Amino acid sequence: MKRFIVLGLALSLVVAAPLRSYAASETPKRGGTITMAIGKDLTVMNPLTRTLSTDKLIRELMYESLLDMDEKGNFVPKLAESWDISKDGRVYTFHLRKGVKYHDGKEMTAADAKFAIDYTLNPKNGAYGRQRIIIIERAEAVDKNTLRVYLKEPSASFLAVVTDIMAFSVIPQGSIPEGIEKLPTYPPGTGPLKFAEWVPSQRIVFERFDDYWGPKTYLDRVVLRPIPDDTVRFTALRAGDVDIVERTPYPWIRQILERKINGIGVAEAVYADYRALFFNVADPPFDNKKLREAVAYAINKEELLKAAYFGFGKPSNQKYPQGHVWYIEGLASPAYNPAKAVQLLKEAGYKGETIDMKVEQGQVIEIMSTAVQSQLKKIGMNIKIVTTEYGARRDQIRRGDTTIDLTGGDFYADPSTTYRQLLACEPNPKVRSANRTGYCNKERDAMFDKLETELDPKKRKEMLKQILILETQALAEIPIGFSPRFYTFRDRVKGFTTDDNGAFIWSGGGLTRTWVADR
Repeated sequence: MKRFIVLGLALSLVVAAPLRSYAASETPKRGGTITMAIGKDLTVMNPLTRTLSTDKLIRELMYESLLDMDEKGNFVPKLAESWDISKDGRVYTFHLRKGVKYHDGKEMTAADAKFAIDYTLNPKNGAYGRQRIIIIERAEAVDKNTLRVYLKEPSASFLAVVTDIMAFSVIPQGSIPEGIEKLPTYPPGTGPLKFAEWVPSQRIVFERFDDYWGPKTYLDRVVLRPIPDDTVRFTALRAGDVDIVERTPYPWIRQILERKINGIGVAEAVYADYRALFFNVADPPFDNKKLREAVAYAINKEELLKAAYFGFGKPSNQKYPQGHVWYIEGLASPAYNPAKAVQLLKEAGYKGETIDMKVEQGQVIEIMSTAVQSQLKKIGMNIKIVTTEYGARRDQIRRGDTTIDLTGGDFYADPSTTYRQLLACEPNPKVRSANRTGYCNKERDAMFDKLETELDPKKRKEMLKQILILETQALAEIPIGFSPRFYTFRDRVKGFTTDDNGAFIWSGGGLTRTWVADR
């Protein structure tokens, strides 16, 4: 979801350059290939499951939502060119663009959008977006280009939900079977780039879709190269082996800021790296709240952020940054107090047992988890870090095979979208879709229902405050803070920008508006 304008930074990063401030001689050129090094590989090729993190960023190149959001936060057309809302707020009618083609040449219809909604709502499919659209009662294809969606109740967040493929993207009717997450290939999408090949751990290749309904990409091909090690990614950039790098290591950004490295451009995603510590509260040892409280008081957020982000991070006690309209002032949370942590550890009955902390591979995660291990050691906890490849770690979390771990996540235009999916109860803690902690509070779920249907912003903010008070008291998750994420790129790369979430493409540009100067 695109929430704020994020400007591509000038090389010095002292003054941000306007989004499209090219010199007259730098008219965009069509053609060529860009290779971008990314930190994680794909996990599955089902576009309606695992619609988060790297999988989502990659899928946004080839799949699309009904609506979009512009740089000012306004709803704008995408696959739907207009929409109507009934007087009672329960019926949304979307008028789809005519003549939109899939990558296989077939034309998109309202029946396709209905299929994607029905698939996502079916609990057998484990679609990540189910909680986002659980408010939908049913969908109807009125005719070839008209989709009507009936809600159970009026929703303050529904339009915001359908601006993001995290809820669902429109795919051909019947293109994926029910109950099967791992597919042999992607079904066709409608996006500006079409899928060409995936060689796991080596490359993901996309080609320009010449029949795209919107502005065509300048590039002929985009190659994504998964390189888990942050330093190796940046080294590949400096060697000319890749053109763009995501998640550039913070020490290198410091050197660019200090002009010790030249010839490298930078784009900043201001709030892209949110971090929190979460517990599996459904199983021992962290089903013991006293033990979770001990950890909460042992954590020094400033030290963790300094260790992992080299001074770029800022502590937080919630998922919205300070100054945002949905930031809750005065939210109480445990403050660093190691003496209290030691006392709580004794009350928890902890006897020094080794606790495995399974985390995904990645320099920032590994640095921060080591810092967590060190802080918990000071109060007498024995934490063993076990690193696992990204896809395998996601499978473990879905099975509930976790104890304590670090997580990321985004914030969105609407607080119901931001919080409900990750916090809402799920029927089986051994088959988790989005709720990583396994924590379930029916009272809190009922509050989410009210938050979803209340239209008064002031009342909604008070409701959100009560929800977050319950969440803070439960201590299923401990927010740590935010840090920017940086893309770096070679001089040959022109026009690349990102949003505050670090998207590969977004309403203001990204890879679709990027070109190469020396093709």
